Amino acid sequence: MKKKIYYFVGIILLINFLQALLSPITEDEAYYWLWSQNLDWGYFDHPPMVAWWAAVGYEIFQNELGFRLISTFFSGMSVYLLYLLLKPKTQKEFNLFGILIGSTLVFHVYGFITTPDAPLLFFTILYLYSLKNFLEKNNFTFTILLAISFAGLVYSKYHGILVILFTIFPIIKTWWRNPKFYAAVFLSLILYTPHFIWLFQNDFIPIQYHFIERSSDESFEFGKLFTYLLIFFLGASPLLSYYIFNAIFKFKSKNAFEKSVWCLAILPGIFFFITVFKDKVQPQWLLISFVAMIILTYEFYKVRKNNLLIKLGISSIILILILRISIIIPSISPLYIYKNFALKLKDFQLEHAVFEKYQEASVYLFYNPNQKATTHRTIGNRKNQFTLWNWEEDFLGQTVDYVSPWVQSDRSFIGGHKNYEYFIKSIPNYQTYHLIGIETIDKIETEANQLIDLTIKIHNAHERPIEIGENSDLKLNITYYQGKQYNFVYSTEIPIENLILRKNESKEIDIQFRNIDKKGNFKASVGIHYSEIGTTYLSKPIDIFVK
Repeated sequence: MKKKIYYFVGIILLINFLQALLSPITEDEAYYWLWSQNLDWGYFDHPPMVAWWAAVGYEIFQNELGFRLISTFFSGMSVYLLYLLLKPKTQKEFNLFGILIGSTLVFHVYGFITTPDAPLLFFTILYLYSLKNFLEKNNFTFTILLAISFAGLVYSKYHGILVILFTIFPIIKTWWRNPKFYAAVFLSLILYTPHFIWLFQNDFIPIQYHFIERSSDESFEFGKLFTYLLIFFLGASPLLSYYIFNAIFKFKSKNAFEKSVWCLAILPGIFFFITVFKDKVQPQWLLISFVAMIILTYEFYKVRKNNLLIKLGISSIILILILRISIIIPSISPLYIYKNFALKLKDFQLEHAVFEKYQEASVYLFYNPNQKATTHRTIGNRKNQFTLWNWEEDFLGQTVDYVSPWVQSDRSFIGGHKNYEYFIKSIPNYQTYHLIGIETIDKIETEANQLIDLTIKIHNAHERPIEIGENSDLKLNITYYQGKQYNFVYSTEIPIENLILRKNESKEIDIQFRNIDKKGNFKASVGIHYSEIGTTYLSKPIDIFVK
């Protein structure tokens, strides 16, 4: 079987290398490519592993393949580690192993796509391989590997910690008196220390974003629950879902490791089921469960008849390969949308490009790496890594080209994710104010069309004075919305006398504005309206109940 696994991994690597070379970059990948060009111990959204992988490959090839090179290599390593973990001994077992790998979507998607989920996939498998051998052999080698995989999981994505918790908790009696386990934990904490320091230096901004900001406007919807259930029960391999869950429900754990794998297959599903009542669960979050599901399915069916499973698995592989071929064909591939967007903009020869969305700025810079670009966060667009980099400040006072489907001008093109008409507006003496913060109350109960009096605190974190009010292009305003931030239903200027905030200065001011003229429950944010562009939210949402 050893020669066969080498051939099998070689075929997988060849397919993934070709896919990585021929598939245009996705908008999220372009964002992570920017990280790789600005290496650090952490980023706004995620830990730094994806940036480190991308940086190494891009040093070798300055194209899509280079960016994806390390992820592609480790996709082969993931398959080989699973082989070592499962140890198929007969041709029947090897066929089952190959079919399960080939029909599992995450091995195809993250075989070449480079997002934080690619290293998470590898380190989940490395961790399970290390844990199994640690429990069986309890030696120095697998203590070190366990520590590396602990750190690798949480350097990949924060919810890598779920892999650790959901696998060690059910076998606590096996390891809690084992000093080597605590040595592995201690070593992993040492390895993770640089990121802890980065988090402290940056006010734990990723934690605040993931646990507070990203779900601030989310609410429960039955559609989200239905979608989540489809993802959990069909996401690993749709045609094999019956066999996967038949294996899970009938599986009898023979040892501590199998008990851990069973818990990893089920417990993340329960955890994210709870969160769906507040947040939208993304399919890749369940990647950690899908890996465990495949392990259990293999162990269950390697000693049982599986002829139909094999046939359905082959059908899955054929369908997946057709899909993979389709995404490299320009006329039908959705990935060319982003590449064409960037190449169309290249024809306009933009010197200082400013975008509303970080994805658009990232794709533009990937295909135009010698240009300058940043983002200006407007209604409906969240904070992101550009917020930490503070690149927008470098554009202060410059003449910029503002790229947006909403701010109209006489230059435009058709493109982007939704095939909008994008306008390119030239703005002289560009103003920035993204480091202004506004504190206000959480809730207001009032009547329609009434005047509302409010005290707010404005802080200027810029290293220069900011002017807001009647003599400035920057006006204070409040915008009401329902549902998503961009579904605004009412906006009004808040009249104030000319306000000058010195650098790092805070001021409390009393404001007055007229309430919306209809009843209902709304959210509202106080922000700044820039005459050249529009409104930016700068306060946290206020719940407004209009009687």
